[in-house]
Amino acid sequence: MEISRRTVITSLAAAFVLPMTGCAAQIRSESAPEGSTPPPSAPPAPATVPVTIGVPARPQSLDPSLTVDAESHRSTRQVLETLLGVDHNTGAPIPYLASDWTVTDDGLRYTFSLAPDVEFHDGTALTAEVVAANFERWARLPGLLGQDRLDRLPRLAFASVFGGYAGDEQCRYVECQTVGERTVSLVLSEPIVFLAAALTSPPFGLSSPDSWVEFDRALAETEPGKLPEARPAGTGPFRWGAAPADGAGKADGADGAGKADGADEATGEHLLVLEADPDYRDGPSAVGPVTLSMITGAQQRLRELRRGRLDAFDYVSPSTLRPLVQGGAQVLQRDPFSVLYLGMNTQHPILGQLYVRQAVAHALDRRALAEEYFLAGSSQADEFVPPSLGVAHPELTTYGYDAEKARGLLELAGYRGEPLEFLYPVETSRPYLPSPEPVYARIAEDLANVGLVLEPVPVRWEDGYLDRLNADTGRAFHLSGRTGEYRDPHHFLEPLFGSHSTEFGYSNPFVVETLTEAVSSRHAETRTTLYRRSAESLALDLPALPLVYPISAVASGHTLVSYPTSPVLDERFDRIVPVDQSGPRR
Repeated sequence: MEISRRTVITSLAAAFVLPMTGCAAQIRSESAPEGSTPPPSAPPAPATVPVTIGVPARPQSLDPSLTVDAESHRSTRQVLETLLGVDHNTGAPIPYLASDWTVTDDGLRYTFSLAPDVEFHDGTALTAEVVAANFERWARLPGLLGQDRLDRLPRLAFASVFGGYAGDEQCRYVECQTVGERTVSLVLSEPIVFLAAALTSPPFGLSSPDSWVEFDRALAETEPGKLPEARPAGTGPFRWGAAPADGAGKADGADGAGKADGADEATGEHLLVLEADPDYRDGPSAVGPVTLSMITGAQQRLRELRRGRLDAFDYVSPSTLRPLVQGGAQVLQRDPFSVLYLGMNTQHPILGQLYVRQAVAHALDRRALAEEYFLAGSSQADEFVPPSLGVAHPELTTYGYDAEKARGLLELAGYRGEPLEFLYPVETSRPYLPSPEPVYARIAEDLANVGLVLEPVPVRWEDGYLDRLNADTGRAFHLSGRTGEYRDPHHFLEPLFGSHSTEFGYSNPFVVETLTEAVSSRHAETRTTLYRRSAESLALDLPALPLVYPISAVASGHTLVSYPTSPVLDERFDRIVPVDQSGPRR
């Protein structure tokens, strides 16, 4: 059954919606003794409804500045807030922790006025000094983490947006100045035309400096390939909670102390609990605690939703779509804002030959891949930037499906059946790859059809798939993708190709220079031309092949009226509306 964009599918009328399990108990009052005057009391806090959401993986870090992982950012969005927020209708930056901001005519100074009377969950006040401390910490991550540990991580947001870290020649960040108690200025050496949009993304979530102490202390005792556990205090509608006392997936409350995770004794799955902050400045959330239950299999997430152990889950796969619709669940689709690609190691002795990479591009039936293994509305990708950003190249070099041409190119390259390692993730779902195993199988079938011999290397996401991509230089192919977190082409291109890439064994000085120039270009037409030039160079070099612009979707059961969805995944849980609430809180 095909579902159009943003359609909500449900077959049950509201009169038959099942009540939420685990709702707060009714408040009972005792009669005062006769003749006595009851003491005055504060009005009771509004009851909140516990919600459990099934997600495909655990967060890699709860410090959003140290990861590019979508699951990490899903949870940290709830706890840490950014200076600027996202308009839900347009995706444009709007005031958030900053009540207002200005930019000088030369684009070298951004001045933010902070919202008054905001506190972090540990009681620290939001001040200009705290904001400056956050930017200084991000700018000096090499000194904090150590270069060896940093080199093992993907290119992080601060380096991608500002061009590097403090002290690097290419870094555009100069300093973060405090101008009074509630005004702060970012000073740049060169303009960053998309900076306001970038500051809406989770890696720039602000946290209390007092909450960094334990993490910093533990760094010295943690091996270089790993990061210690982080629990930064934020200002958001939720704070890190404790695992449910009974281990149940349907959390029934927690005291907000202790570790913010645990394991479900019934399923063995990892749990992360977020407690609603009763003192949140815009009023407490209608839902809470929110428990994120890490369930790697799509079919198992479907079963748990049917059993009532989940109120919603991400991500819907084609195999789970029909039973969801038949069962009357809501399927909430996001506009496509991610890209799946096939990475090719240009330093590999065989994939280093352009003829081989071109053969691979012609061997894959990407249109069939999009139509058969992704939700309706997904489409073949020819570029790394989604079409909605408006920089598509009208005359781009493309590679149509042509198995005979692929075989001819392999013959020209002298390929003789040597085995080629192919890394792909298993036991997970990503916004750009809801069903990794069948997608890999279809790609492998196409490649085998033209004579390529593959050596499959499945890697569990939980075992550090992204780390493996950076460490395994012997692989030929891998599957990966980019998920949009703010609306600018830079976010899709620079982290992959803006510097030497260990992921692809690739560096093109022209692409690097072109992307660098686009950062400061203040003319839309010039920027579009620069991105099209880089797209053409990448299409000719083929360090990776864009495959699909996927549609992703959330499924919610009968206990929720609505669940917020966003192309950039700006999905705050305080906008969830359970069945016993009349409407959104805001």
